[in-house]
Amino acid sequence: MPRTLKAGFAGTLIFPLALVLYDFAAYLTTDMIQPGIVQVVHDFNGDVSLAPLSVSLYMAGGMALQWALGPLSDRIGRRPVLLTGALIFTLACIATLFATSFELFLAARFIQGTSICFISTVGYVTVQEAFEPTKAIKLMSLITSAVLLAPVIGPLGGAALMHFVHWKVIFAVIAALGFLAWLGLALAMPETVKKQDQPIRASAVLRDFRAVFRNSVFQTGAATLALYYIPLMTWVAVSPVILIDAGGMTTAEFAWAQVPVFGALIAANIVMMRFVKDPTDPRYVRRSVPVQLCGLIMLIAGNLFYPHLWLWSVAGTSVYSFGIGLIFSTLFRFTLFSNDLPKGTVSASLNIVILSTMAVSIEVARWLWFSGGGRLPFHLLGAAAGIAAIFCLLRLLRQVARQE
Repeated sequence: MPRTLKAGFAGTLIFPLALVLYDFAAYLTTDMIQPGIVQVVHDFNGDVSLAPLSVSLYMAGGMALQWALGPLSDRIGRRPVLLTGALIFTLACIATLFATSFELFLAARFIQGTSICFISTVGYVTVQEAFEPTKAIKLMSLITSAVLLAPVIGPLGGAALMHFVHWKVIFAVIAALGFLAWLGLALAMPETVKKQDQPIRASAVLRDFRAVFRNSVFQTGAATLALYYIPLMTWVAVSPVILIDAGGMTTAEFAWAQVPVFGALIAANIVMMRFVKDPTDPRYVRRSVPVQLCGLIMLIAGNLFYPHLWLWSVAGTSVYSFGIGLIFSTLFRFTLFSNDLPKGTVSASLNIVILSTMAVSIEVARWLWFSGGGRLPFHLLGAAAGIAAIFCLLRLLRQVARQE
């Protein structure tokens, strides 16, 4: 029989902590280097316009193995797949230390990005499979809150470290965290699926993926989540160029400017865990919409009337982050359990949609900025995506209600 998280102390405590550490380290590869990414480009004699590629290629790496890891973990088990991923991530961070060109640095970033595949497709699914819905959603919010400390302290820590050491030391520190996460997973990760004896057949995998993408609830849920991510992730990718290269901020000032954005996400998860009895209640989900709209309006109106103040970009993104942070875990649960197909395949399909959308939107946002449009067209992209996400959300709630 598959082991579950209910099996003992190691499963209920050490495994989630190891998963948090792995996820935390994966975030740090982007967040700690963001204040210094312009310096990284300069060290390799690259063009500053290439700086956002560090994030978009990381996202592309997160999409690269989704098609394989979901079906593979459904058949051979969650444990061996996630352990392999943690080891690959650690080795990719070590490889960054030996990069001699910006192209090699970007290649290492791509491989580091595969951690998204392993964490979201295998790690998060294990948590969802082991607990009943409300407990799983709140545990995922707890994990998210802990992991979101990376975008808060990562830029600050990265900016501070770069005053004393070379930026490659950052990746050495993250590699050590990755190894500790691998060790914790090896000691405590439970197995929630039973290994299948039959070989993996391409036709069966394709059939499962086809069934997932034909499911209307999955289609709506995936679109909702992907669109919700666009304003936040485009900000993560392009904000170093906006605030440091164009805005003249120091790396420390940039790091402090990011604190409200990711602090809002953490606050939203704390509110949900502490005060919301049933996070799957449609009334609760709908109440997050006005908060999201306030953030989007602040983004556009502030940059329209006060284009010389970056404050409105940070404030609007922060309010929007709070609004979406209230419901992210719920939307993931709705979408993951929208059918009876293997959950690894469903999660992989969801991440393919989200990450491909992220990679494309970051490149579009980068083009909008460097084509001379400035902050307003950049934020209009995020606002349009956020409004489209709200319409998808309302449709998703209607579809979920019909299934009950």
